[in-house]
Amino acid sequence: MNRTIIININSIVFHIEEDAYDTLRSYMIDIKKHFGNTAESKEILEDIENRIAEMFNERIQTGRKEVINLDDVQRVIEQMGRVSDFEESEGTTVEEDFRDEQQAGQAPHVEYVGKKLMRDPDDKMLGGVCSGLAHYFGIEPIWIRIVLVLFFLLGGSGVLAYIILWIVMPIAETRADKMAMRGEEPNLQNFKKSFDQEAKSFSETFSGTGERIGRGARTAGNLLSGCLGLIGKMIAWVMLIFAGLNLLGLFIFYMFNMMNLFGLENPMFFPPLKGLATNDAILALTFGFLAIAIPFFALFFWLTRILFKTDKLNSYLSLTMFAAWIVSIIGIIYYCIATSQDFREKSTINVQKSIQPQEVYYFTEKDIRVLDASEQDSLKSKFNIQLDGQDLRNYLHRDISIYFESIDSLSQPYIQYSYSAKGKTYQLASERAHNIAYEAIQEDKTLLFPSHFLLKKNALDRDQQVTVTVYLPQGAKVVLQREIEHKIRDISYWECRNNYPNENQQKYTEWTMSGVGLLCAQPPKPKEEEEVKSKKKALLDDVEIKKDSIIRIDGSNVTIEVKDNNVKINTKKEES
Repeated sequence: MNRTIIININSIVFHIEEDAYDTLRSYMIDIKKHFGNTAESKEILEDIENRIAEMFNERIQTGRKEVINLDDVQRVIEQMGRVSDFEESEGTTVEEDFRDEQQAGQAPHVEYVGKKLMRDPDDKMLGGVCSGLAHYFGIEPIWIRIVLVLFFLLGGSGVLAYIILWIVMPIAETRADKMAMRGEEPNLQNFKKSFDQEAKSFSETFSGTGERIGRGARTAGNLLSGCLGLIGKMIAWVMLIFAGLNLLGLFIFYMFNMMNLFGLENPMFFPPLKGLATNDAILALTFGFLAIAIPFFALFFWLTRILFKTDKLNSYLSLTMFAAWIVSIIGIIYYCIATSQDFREKSTINVQKSIQPQEVYYFTEKDIRVLDASEQDSLKSKFNIQLDGQDLRNYLHRDISIYFESIDSLSQPYIQYSYSAKGKTYQLASERAHNIAYEAIQEDKTLLFPSHFLLKKNALDRDQQVTVTVYLPQGAKVVLQREIEHKIRDISYWECRNNYPNENQQKYTEWTMSGVGLLCAQPPKPKEEEEVKSKKKALLDDVEIKKDSIIRIDGSNVTIEVKDNNVKINTKKEES
């Protein structure tokens, strides 16, 4: 009974007897000592191990023999050869034979022992099929390529044959595959010889071409580096100007918004800041400015260093700027989340106010920003616009919608106000809705709707809206002034106005309350008038007017007389 050891060669597991393992181990140590530990020698060692694994795998017979013994190792060593067999003559024989054969113009002598049909990856124009066939048949690859071209010219069969061979023939990846493709016995001496030939050929090719391309490469390199340097500088200048302009624009934007927050109004105001309190808006604006400006400043300074060879930025200042940028990013995220949470809940408060019945109800709008001297005190009191000296424009909002609904003809008319707002909680949203100040004023027969509603107690902008629904009895007559047109919903003020003869000058429209809502009291224009107008327009469009001529328009009593650059239009009434 012998002890066995499990080894791994080329990712294949073998069971090997202990004495066989010792012999194989000594053999591999000699090989590694001979070839050394250079990067080139590792490739040979891997090829040798792959070949040994193949030979061991051939000796394994499943179910009959599954353990490598000493006899198997010795047979593999005999086939591969020992290091001592060629170590003494290696320095002269391989190199001299290779050089003599090259000088004679012949290919190196190879002992063919059984070739494999494989594609050659080292001598290929497309897939290495032709060179693989040339190795197999012992001829030059050029002849195989000529034959395939002839087949291609004679019907294109060469392409199909090449594709089939490309699929069928495996590629010679390892050194052992390449040796089998050329018919060389895969032993240590041939492994070493193959490697020396490749290294020799590569070094000679490289040294021969190195001198020829050296000068050209240096000249081309200098020219290329000069062009690339010029292009790089141009790009750097463009980016420097871009970064500088962005920094200047950001600074101007920041300063003008700061002026707005401190009461010095100007058109440059960032709308989202209206949703924040003044102190929070200042912090949010500063965080946003730093988050965008610091990367542009870093880019600007880096480009300045490249173009002008300036000193490097102080490390403490760099760390401070990076920390400020991180804090600004965190600050922006905080304000975005906190502000979005303040729009989570919505509350609506409904309030009903009765109005006096009238034969005709007049509705119009009053711009509360424009007050006459005679009515200033009274209107301020009526519309609740006292703000203790604060700027009125900062507290006024225009999101107002007016609807008209019908009620029973004997019912009391009234107005329903719906005040809505949003907040983080429902209670906070209700408080904000309660702080909306908006109510129409009835003066004689006219109901005045304020142009804006007011937010009391310096409330933040949280989607505050006012919806007004006017309930009028059926049959009521209504007059809508043109000023209120943009607030009315569910009816087409524009279509009703077009029913009037002079629609462009029409300052009001008349309506009647029906069971389905307001209906325009002015009937549409007769279709005949519209057809006549369109017909006359079409006739005039088709008339060709010439100098010193009289033109009569067909189907009408109109004549056009053109004389001495004067145009005279005559109309003749039809006799009854």
